[in-house]
Amino acid sequence: MKKLIIFTLVLSAAVPALAQRRMNSGQYHSEGFYLLLGGTFGPSFSDFFNYISNTYPTSKLKDFGGNASFSLGYISRFHRNFAVDAGFTIYNMKSRGVFADTGVFSSHLIDREFDYQAAIFTGTIPIYFEFNPGQPVVPYIGIGISIFSMRLDDYYNSDAYRDSRVAVGGHFEAGLALKLTPRIWVDARGRWHGGSGHLATFEKNFGDFTIRQSVAQYGLGIDYFFR
Repeated sequence: MKKLIIFTLVLSAAVPALAQRRMNSGQYHSEGFYLLLGGTFGPSFSDFFNYISNTYPTSKLKDFGGNASFSLGYISRFHRNFAVDAGFTIYNMKSRGVFADTGVFSSHLIDREFDYQAAIFTGTIPIYFEFNPGQPVVPYIGIGISIFSMRLDDYYNSDAYRDSRVAVGGHFEAGLALKLTPRIWVDARGRWHGGSGHLATFEKNFGDFTIRQSVAQYGLGIDYFFR
């Protein structure tokens, strides 16, 4: 993952120089934005949920699964086949359960809910396999940097605790775009992130637990090139 981040930084630093030597290999639109709707799956907070299962054997709390997500971004193409993509995705996931805390002399119920909200800010270098202006379908791949802005609300019966953190990782993407017009493309994309961070809860006296950003995103939407 560190090699991926370093490679992306080096490639991003080289973009201005490449733009100065831009090759006019036919007409193409160079700037636009995209809007994608889809689903996000992950991250994995198994470090915490395994701890809960071991501490409270009656717990049925499950790790975060998936939910709908929304992505918005800007594309700047400095060559027919290369671009810079800056965007973000927002999504929300929850886990809730009621279980018994059984002690030596007493037992009581615990109502526990976790509300995870995240925004992933991305910088990507896509490679478009477009070889002529009339090509109707354009496949592409890309690599980039992911910055995870995380917030976790832990509700423990009538009490609440919030922790907010930032983590850094990387991602790989692959997609397929269908040209409705030269300016409007239908875009189907998959993006796979990697990285890790930490979040705290009521457990372990507000101690940290590892959250693995093994996140998969799938989206369908529109690319619009205005220039």
